[in-house]
Amino acid sequence: MQPSVKCIVNTCTHYLYGDRCGAGNIDIMHEEETKMSEIVEQTMCKTFSHARNLLSYVGSADNVNWTGSAIGLLNPDYQVTPTIACTVASCKYWGEGAICIAEGIEVTGANSNECQDTNCQTFVRRDGA
Repeated sequence: MQPSVKCIVNTCTHYLYGDRCGAGNIDIMHEEETKMSEIVEQTMCKTFSHARNLLSYVGSADNVNWTGSAIGLLNPDYQVTPTIACTVASCKYWGEGAICIAEGIEVTGANSNECQDTNCQTFVRRDGA
């Protein structure tokens, strides 16, 4: 079962009304590749693509959940469920194979300009990490 996704990053090309994500896959990563995340602010949504212009939409088209986004645009109550890949191994919700095992995640960063401005609010440091 895929975790539900709540995303308030309204400047992303994948953002759907109702704080939903229309991406096919979300990549949650450490903000600094060589370090382990200790706090929420050290995580980011690498899938973020700034909705600046038509080229931004075209550039992110290979990662769109076309069926979910189409239904989601017509039905604001439809739960779009992208897959979630996560390399934040210091999180208690990190599962083997870089999958997220949380019931749901929340990605924040309203008015973001780049992926480093976003965070996975669901991050909880795993004991012993």
